[in-house]
Amino acid sequence: MAAVTDKAIVLAVEQFFQRPEIHGNLDYLSHCLPGSADIVVAGGAIRNVIIDVLHGHAPPTRDVDLFIGGLDPNFCLAKALEGQAVEPTALKGVRWYPVSAGLAFDLCRFPDFVVIDTYNLEPTMDNLLSGIDFTVNAILYDCRRKTLVEKGCTVAVRDRVIDFNSNLIPDKALIAYRILLIGHKTGFNLSERVFQFIKMRLELATLTHIKNLLRAKVGKLMATAIMGDYDDLCKYPSYDAYLAGRAGRP
Repeated sequence: MAAVTDKAIVLAVEQFFQRPEIHGNLDYLSHCLPGSADIVVAGGAIRNVIIDVLHGHAPPTRDVDLFIGGLDPNFCLAKALEGQAVEPTALKGVRWYPVSAGLAFDLCRFPDFVVIDTYNLEPTMDNLLSGIDFTVNAILYDCRRKTLVEKGCTVAVRDRVIDFNSNLIPDKALIAYRILLIGHKTGFNLSERVFQFIKMRLELATLTHIKNLLRAKVGKLMATAIMGDYDDLCKYPSYDAYLAGRAGRP
């Protein structure tokens, strides 16, 4: 875990969290939780801020991933947000739709984070950061302490490469879905080991599951485009051929 020191990135992230629809709803959430609670933002929303700083244009941010620590084991996030528009997520969390935000907040308790839960790890910031799927997502903003820490995220975004951050893969289909989705959204290249994972380790049943998951999550049109990306990727006989075929793409 290392502090982010790039001043332009730190400033841009601070400005993101000062936006009224972000700051106001995080403040509301903090008042719904016990004083012992820690609210940590991870992954995509911060990644997109960094993409914008380093490359000038980023995918739109449609949701913010929040991890909540310091809660009693029996604490219910949905009950804490009673009266708000919420729905359960597939991974033991809650998706919250604040009226004023225009985006969703995905809430998950530290112990319920899929890697921590599956592998019985201590629910700590270190294990949360180390368990995040890809280096482009391996960044955390602690809302209380206003600190920004990472594990290779800024370098990965600068190099435009999607690589595994964690060797722990609790759900192969879910990781493959996320590789294809993030690759499509960002246009980043896959690392060699991610390329080989996608090309060599997905059986027909897994691919069918991924296709159905994409249709449910992003709609038929985008799912078709993403599966088209997968078909194109599989045509390359080697990783070098894949990189050569993608050379010059923005």
